[in-house]
Amino acid sequence: MADYIGTVKTKYGLMRGVELDGRYEGITEFRGIPFAAPPVGKLRWRPPVDPKAWSGVRDCVSYGPICIQPTDGDLDAEPWASDFYFMGGPAMSEDCLYLNLATGAAKAGENRPVFMWFHGGGVDHGYSYEVEFNPAELAKKGIIVVSVAQHLSAFGYMALPQLSAEQGGTSGNYILMDDIKALEWVVENIEAFGGDPDNITVGGQSAGTMKAVTLAYSPLGRKHVKHIINQTALVWRREFSTLEDAYQECQEFLEEIGISPNASLEELRRVDPYVFIKRKSGKRLPGPLVWDGNLIPNRSMVETTAQYGGLMDYLAGSNLGETKMDAASGRDKPGFTKAADFYAFCKELLGDLYEKYDFENLVQITDENVDRESRRLASYGLHNDSGRMGGLMLNRYFGALRAKTAPDKNTFTYLFSWVSPNRPEDYGTIRDPKVLMSWHSNELWYTFASLRENTPPARPWEKIDFETADRMSSYWANFMKTGDPNGEGLPLWPKSDASYGTAELGEEVTAIDHKRKIDELIIEYLQKENVFDL
Repeated sequence: MADYIGTVKTKYGLMRGVELDGRYEGITEFRGIPFAAPPVGKLRWRPPVDPKAWSGVRDCVSYGPICIQPTDGDLDAEPWASDFYFMGGPAMSEDCLYLNLATGAAKAGENRPVFMWFHGGGVDHGYSYEVEFNPAELAKKGIIVVSVAQHLSAFGYMALPQLSAEQGGTSGNYILMDDIKALEWVVENIEAFGGDPDNITVGGQSAGTMKAVTLAYSPLGRKHVKHIINQTALVWRREFSTLEDAYQECQEFLEEIGISPNASLEELRRVDPYVFIKRKSGKRLPGPLVWDGNLIPNRSMVETTAQYGGLMDYLAGSNLGETKMDAASGRDKPGFTKAADFYAFCKELLGDLYEKYDFENLVQITDENVDRESRRLASYGLHNDSGRMGGLMLNRYFGALRAKTAPDKNTFTYLFSWVSPNRPEDYGTIRDPKVLMSWHSNELWYTFASLRENTPPARPWEKIDFETADRMSSYWANFMKTGDPNGEGLPLWPKSDASYGTAELGEEVTAIDHKRKIDELIIEYLQKENVFDL
């Protein structure tokens, strides 16, 4: 067993963690650390407050309950059900404001870089210690990993006039307040675990990117966050809800679940918490972050990034397989099967750009490769939902813009294209790798290097998967240390700057350090679609 310091002294008391052995000897995990008082009763829908101090030594050896959430939806949908949630769901509770910490430091004050991780799952699913977030490998590579829970759906976003009257004229954003409280805890206590409070990276995947970015740009985040990692969503062009719009959504939600939107706060705080996850319409539960001029300084994230983006380095990317050219075709069905259909679709999509760029010679597709290659183009940004997400090209353009506005800060972008191994029985099902490709969230096994033998049972990992994971997690760890993923023994990953550099991360690393003809076409297409204005 590791000879780690027996206890760690925090602001709230002494605590003891779980010492790992085997490959991860020397790593200690502290699980279920309370960073706020239980947000129940009178503390429901209020800014979080300090946890109570304790006497003696607290054993932080078990994870806390996960935040209350629907038991259907993402947690039982494939491929996530078999990959991430195959062990069943942990206990749920409204009392869920806990964080987990993994460190390889032998003593306080080692000034190791800190990574604060925020899970995805939309506004209403997921939890901080899912199996794919195993922090041990990053901790072994010198990073202190902190995974954070926060309120979800109605508990994290409820905005009502009666709450605003109680709380200085605004309400909502409780999920962001949770994350800020967790950052406060880290800043106050991380040195005791060997961490550097002045070298913090915040990161997330999918919905977690919004949690990470809004925290980074909050008043406290701007003082302490040095690097941002956005996996799947750049969250650069997001526009936040007004308070009035949030009122309307939350009031309609209350009416739908049989609660008067004019109920007193005393009544609302007495309602059984599980009532708030039973929306009948099938729509997602309430989830708008609210522009309040303080925690969220501007209505548009573009404005906020222009103001404060020069303080941080960025790493952002997406997966080959997350987007199709025809966004209406659905994620669980193959895309194009005939080259002729692909060209007809692109001719309508591109208009006069189709002939201008001699598209049929520029992009040569066959029936055999049409699905994969059309998905690749969609990942670059060529698809009919470009107004929502411009794919890799939006990220590369972001880097080129930041090279002008924040030349001393780095931007690195990527397309993750590695396809995980499957079992024979998966072919012809929703888990068919020909359909999923590098599916939404697939990269998490690799960026955390969390894949293990028989974890999950659905993945027969091969040697090349472990090699890919080691390379990916090394890039991530380097970025957390310095703001640059490059390092000794790793293939070069070019910056996204005036050259529009990027990297495809798969079985090998393919570096791109210039604009190609297809890139020029996609830039002009996105410009035409008003995704960005060059």
